Amino acid sequence: MAVKRPHGFLSAVWRWVVTAAFVVCQSVATLGAAEPPVTVGATVGGSTQAAGDSDSPYLGPGVGGTTVGGVFFVDVGLSSAISLGGEVSLAGNISGSQDQRVPGGSNSLLSQHRDTVFAGVLKVRTPISNRLQVSISGGLGVALRESNRTGTFRPNTPPFVLTPVTERLSDTVLATTAGFDGVVAVSNRLGLLAVVRVHYLADNDRLPDGVVHRGVSSLILRYGFGAQVRF
Repeated sequence: MAVKRPHGFLSAVWRWVVTAAFVVCQSVATLGAAEPPVTVGATVGGSTQAAGDSDSPYLGPGVGGTTVGGVFFVDVGLSSAISLGGEVSLAGNISGSQDQRVPGGSNSLLSQHRDTVFAGVLKVRTPISNRLQVSISGGLGVALRESNRTGTFRPNTPPFVLTPVTERLSDTVLATTAGFDGVVAVSNRLGLLAVVRVHYLADNDRLPDGVVHRGVSSLILRYGFGAQVRF
């Protein structure tokens, strides 16, 4: 039975729907015929953060340092040169001593801090040359900032009895990611991997009254070595 097609504006809509349906069907058929390659990678190395702002006598000095870090990712190839995926960048604690002015006295603290970054990342790769391939990456995501402070409170007036203090800070902020991967192919599927990541967190580290919140930098450098597998 013939289908009676509408006229004018409805006819244009009909043609658009038919064309869109054809394109979708062709795309599904193409993906079904050749699934895009998936790459999984993991590295272990270091994480470095400079000390943040000092705001003595309210809170200071800043906390920074180098600790163990790692980057884990999953990429899906969109073409021979471009891939899209997600990654997790994490590290151990950096720590330092801080003094904090509080109502009625002051705290002497040991502060420990770590940042975990979750990001969607786009990578652009160079052609393979002598088994070496380099990719440049950039992305956007969120960072989980976690700080733990332990120490003692000393009052300003007698009796000067020290009491234990424990404080936990945790919040999530926007994060940007940039870096590069270097891969040396061992086989068609396995490669030795080196990565560098720079994370910038959208956190000015200030309380509403302008006092420093943590004293930890929002700029992070992570680097490491590992392996990747392509499926």
